[in-house]
Amino acid sequence: MRHDGIKRLRHPDVGHLDLTFQSLDLPLPGRAVHDLIIYTAEPGTASEDRLKLLASWAATRPRTAEPTRHS
Repeated sequence: MRHDGIKRLRHPDVGHLDLTFQSLDLPLPGRAVHDLIIYTAEPGTASEDRLKLLASWAATRPRTAEPTRHS
């Protein structure tokens, strides 16, 4: 099942973000349903600028540890 709409979030560093979302239910055999949710900002909006700022911070942060793989 697919859902879509607009979410209004408040980030502690950049403030309000109005993001369009699309959600897709992904059924897995023998397991509960997982949701895939994609958030985007409308081009040319303050939310797009704020989201780009957050992305730039994430891109410049050094990685502290590699993910642990479980066997």
